Amino acid sequence: MQLQQHLPELEAAGIALFAIMYDPQEALAAFAEEQGITYPLLSDPRSEAIERFGILNTLVRPDEAVHGIPYPGSYVTDERGVVVEKIFHRRYQVRDDVESVLHRSFGVALDPAGLPMAADESPGARVSATLGSSELVFHRRATLFVRLEVDPGLHVYGAPVPEGYFATEVTVAGPEGLIVEPAVYPPTHPLRIDAIGETFRVFEGDVEIAVPLIANIRDVERVPIEVAVQYQACDDRQCFLPQRRTLRLEVPLGSLVRARPRA
Repeated sequence: MQLQQHLPELEAAGIALFAIMYDPQEALAAFAEEQGITYPLLSDPRSEAIERFGILNTLVRPDEAVHGIPYPGSYVTDERGVVVEKIFHRRYQVRDDVESVLHRSFGVALDPAGLPMAADESPGARVSATLGSSELVFHRRATLFVRLEVDPGLHVYGAPVPEGYFATEVTVAGPEGLIVEPAVYPPTHPLRIDAIGETFRVFEGDVEIAVPLIANIRDVERVPIEVAVQYQACDDRQCFLPQRRTLRLEVPLGSLVRARPRA
């Protein structure tokens, strides 16, 4: 259902959407009509294509009713059909948030209106944290985008750094049941400081760090999330003192979309 809800954004970005399932055509047609799905649903009732792609869920036993399902996920292809990214999960209950995928994989800008966000000004950079979705949903993977807007002429350090310097680091904490996956940092580039004979790995400009989150949480209305950002901003001659900023977000917890009873 989330894919259908965001179909206009996908189409506006030039993205064609297809879904492949192990259900027979009749079941998919009934499901599409019931849920108002307008993008193509491809039937693979014997899981032949699923198996050829190597995504058959081997955690499901042959005697289970759902045997034949694929691991949940997506292939991202270019205009020629060449796969450029694979996004899959071991657990069939986990799904990626569409808005986060649009931003992370296709470069579609986040619209901050309606998204949980917190920001702070500090020496050398502006720090913000924006959830890529308007809410967290049970077992749906959303992405928290932490951004440092580094002042012109300055840089911040990536790991590793020599003793006495501070690398840029993001840590995220929340209530029990909030699964925080490892942060994904953008590439650094080398910067040689001849005055001290050291080469650093640095970030400059707008630095975006992605932190995937999975909400294994139910029966609450809002999920508090605390984001700690450490960095040290410098130019070629001097550095600001190391900074540590804490941002706090209150994120709504949405409900699962379930099939409507058939008339």
